[in-house]
Amino acid sequence: MAVYTFVCLAQNQVAGMVDIQDLPGDSYRPHALGLLREHASAAAVEVWQDDEVLETIDRTDRLA
Repeated sequence: MAVYTFVCLAQNQVAGMVDIQDLPGDSYRPHALGLLREHASAAAVEVWQDDEVLETIDRTDRLA
């Protein structure tokens, strides 16, 4: 298990919500995509682990 911090960003890069989850392995991507589905105001989700950004997932990634 790993602790991930998900930061939902609006179009202007302002954080609208922060979600902290303890997830197995590298399963952070499905959770981030779920946050984009749940929060219409989020343009992207930054995924952090400790003090490092692992990935920024935006709405266009939802279609991939």
